[in-house]
Amino acid sequence: MKKSVYSVVLSDDVIAEVDRLAYIKGTNRSNMINQILAEYVSLTTPEKRINDIFDELSSLLYAGETFRELSPRAPSVMSIRSALSYKYNPTVKYTVELYKAPKGPSQGEIRVSTRTQNSALILEMLHFYNIWAEIEARYGFSGENSFEDGVFRRPIILRESPIQNAAAKALPSAGEMIAEYISLFDTSMKAYFSESSDSTQKIFNLYYDYILENQKII
Repeated sequence: MKKSVYSVVLSDDVIAEVDRLAYIKGTNRSNMINQILAEYVSLTTPEKRINDIFDELSSLLYAGETFRELSPRAPSVMSIRSALSYKYNPTVKYTVELYKAPKGPSQGEIRVSTRTQNSALILEMLHFYNIWAEIEARYGFSGENSFEDGVFRRPIILRESPIQNAAAKALPSAGEMIAEYISLFDTSMKAYFSESSDSTQKIFNLYYDYILENQKII
């Protein structure tokens, strides 16, 4: 969305309230004024779109007991935590970054990390990520995943399910699709670390059910 510089005269009291709101929402004065005016004229800005997705993501993921907010969210970044049942129950951090404008097919990025120096856990996490990337590639995901410095990165690409199922749910919003994906990823990771002899097959089954039950996925 193109932006230009305009000169307007506003009262000091109005600016004080705008600055207060901007501080609460983690943005600056110009963005806050832009959002207020956009809402008044019923125009959806990229910032408003991202905020609405994060609101929906929060309501869906924080409703249960699995996920919790990790830190106050920034205008385009939201961090979520979950606990992994592995020795000292390390925290798994999910960071969702949404772009104001698409970068190619990608609408944003999901990053997964665990704060640990345990080399055995790092190797197990890498093994899980490799299994996950293999499953996604098998079912048509063409994005570039990466794992570097303990962080797994996965682009958010909205797409049709590779399995055509007339009874599948047609998830209408990006917030629902991202929440569904993070829940699937977290459940699959915990299945891998359950030390079950058939954990890899369980992950395949979970992913297959995901693409079978949803018409649109990320």
